[in-house]
Amino acid sequence: MDYLQPYLDYFSQNPGWAISIIFLIAFGEALLIIGLFVPSTAVLVGAGMLVGTGHLAFWPVFLATAIGAIAGDQISYWAGRLFGQSLKTLWPLNRYPQLVARGEDFVRSHGGKSIAIGRFVPGVKAVVPGIVGMFGMGQIYFAAVNFSSGIVWAAAHVFPGILLGQGLALAGELSGRLVIVLLILLVILAVAGYVIRMIAAGLSPYLSHVLGKISLWARNRKSRSLRRFSRAISPQNPRSMVIVFFAVIFVACLIGLALMVSGIMLRDAVSNADVSIFNLMSEMRNAPADEIMIALTMAGDNLILAVMITVTIAWLIWRRAYRAAIAAAIVFVAGRVFVSVITYAIERPRPVELHGASEAFAFPSGHATMATLAFGVVAVLVSHSMGRWGRSVVIATCGLAVIAISYSRVYLGVHWLSDVLGGLLFGTIMTAAFAVAIEAIPPRRIRPLGLFGATLIAFIAAGAFHVSRDYAVAEQLYAPQQRTEQTDLARWQDGDWKKLPARRIDLAGKPEEIFIVQWAGSLDPLKNILVATGWTETPKWTWRESLPYLDPHAELGGLLPRPSLHEGLKAKLTLVRPLATDPRRREVFRAFKTNTELTGGGPAQPIYLVSLTREQLRRGLNLYAVPSPLPAESGELADMLRTIGDAPGLRVLAENSLDSGNPALVLATP
Repeated sequence: MDYLQPYLDYFSQNPGWAISIIFLIAFGEALLIIGLFVPSTAVLVGAGMLVGTGHLAFWPVFLATAIGAIAGDQISYWAGRLFGQSLKTLWPLNRYPQLVARGEDFVRSHGGKSIAIGRFVPGVKAVVPGIVGMFGMGQIYFAAVNFSSGIVWAAAHVFPGILLGQGLALAGELSGRLVIVLLILLVILAVAGYVIRMIAAGLSPYLSHVLGKISLWARNRKSRSLRRFSRAISPQNPRSMVIVFFAVIFVACLIGLALMVSGIMLRDAVSNADVSIFNLMSEMRNAPADEIMIALTMAGDNLILAVMITVTIAWLIWRRAYRAAIAAAIVFVAGRVFVSVITYAIERPRPVELHGASEAFAFPSGHATMATLAFGVVAVLVSHSMGRWGRSVVIATCGLAVIAISYSRVYLGVHWLSDVLGGLLFGTIMTAAFAVAIEAIPPRRIRPLGLFGATLIAFIAAGAFHVSRDYAVAEQLYAPQQRTEQTDLARWQDGDWKKLPARRIDLAGKPEEIFIVQWAGSLDPLKNILVATGWTETPKWTWRESLPYLDPHAELGGLLPRPSLHEGLKAKLTLVRPLATDPRRREVFRAFKTNTELTGGGPAQPIYLVSLTREQLRRGLNLYAVPSPLPAESGELADMLRTIGDAPGLRVLAENSLDSGNPALVLATP
């Protein structure tokens, strides 16, 4: 949060700039054609997030969004009334004749309701206000519908952002660096969705214009082959745009993959970009984000994708779409073969050694490749009978799932960024080839919506089963790899114990509460000592355990302690005890494992650092309740030290004053 805080503080201190940007985005989104290229959803939802996190006030943001949308539609309406039918011949509408025709059909079908409905329909919303103006709709009626629908449209963008902002605020209460990880993922997903929208809304009409000119040129040639080519790419051919679109993607990704593979083989070294991204993600790793990313990466495991693939092929065979089933099987087999052949041909090492992984080498990422193929084939089949915008929504939805899985591989450090990009490129190549191959298949034979439902149910069921059964194994496989240091009893007692951190280090690298004890050996004797004096052990913190935080009326006793981390790791033992002098507060004991082990006289014993804090309940906007940390008082620390130090069978190896900045006791079990 140290990186984001200056920007958040700037918007908080200068809300006028933020409100102006919000107004201009909402205004531009409603203007004729220009709205196709304005990333309104991402920006306005982001503004709602700032409201949810408390950095902007609600009413200025909401009013700027609503007024901008209403004003933009009003100006587009006036343009239609002023120019009439000649508006279609003016730039920029003359560049998008098909979009204008769709808008006219939409208005004829829905009448006055098209103003309100059109705000939420991609593509046509950029032309509907101008078209109703051309058709002569009355100003008073338009203003009434424009105003009411603008309010609803603003709420539909700002309120989800507020909820998301509240979620990030809650995540920030638990872990500051978790917010950074989630924000990076959200930005990647938002950019990916915007790019898909740009391709569907902006580039497709332009491509249609270019294809029309090429088709006209080819039709006037004497060659029979050129005339056949002209008919295939003619805008009058309803499938020409799709074929050319996927063909362009195929060629572009093929060139990109060839350049990437040749660069990796010739360079024979990891690029600076790969190393930089790996180091960045390593710095940001933390226990709460690890749980999310491990679950995401498990969604791309062979078991889950194999279920998706099997259901897809079985559905196609059941529907007697044998050509599509064969093409899908070829695509999946080719993907598996490609990953196996290229990984062993290049033999690129992973960023970290990963014992038990399905692939021994890094390039390309098998998860990225097969996830792209599985979700890509489903997206192509489901959107086969849809229009441009329906197709883009389906592809975007499946694409975001692939990107989330790919991001988890980079975050967990098991692949370089270029490994993931290589898998995405090859998966996109094969998906594009599959899309061209099935264009001639009647959609009614496939039953796209039924296929989507079947694969979605299979994916969710297989994912839930896999995560619930194998999460512990995956958690161990993807655990951050730390170098273990060893010291013997004499060196530890003479001064090595002073090399360990004296305070807990949070995810921003800042020192927090002091560690009052170092403990060597099993934690069971320590737990038994505390339980005998009124302490209660709490379960291991997981995201399921955080659900009670969403109850704003929850009491402190019904909530687990917040998951405080030391150098990105959760406590191995956590106990709580109500504060006798104040029932609204409680004491929290935590023991964090270090990367230092004590040797000599038997197996190496792990060394733990022990902290003691207080907690009280903090409620946020009456939407959630989170335990908030407080420093323990010196009397509490002294009582804890006496409780542990006076326990029978324990050796006190060194002692310090609590004011020395070092642990007061260094203990070893017998």
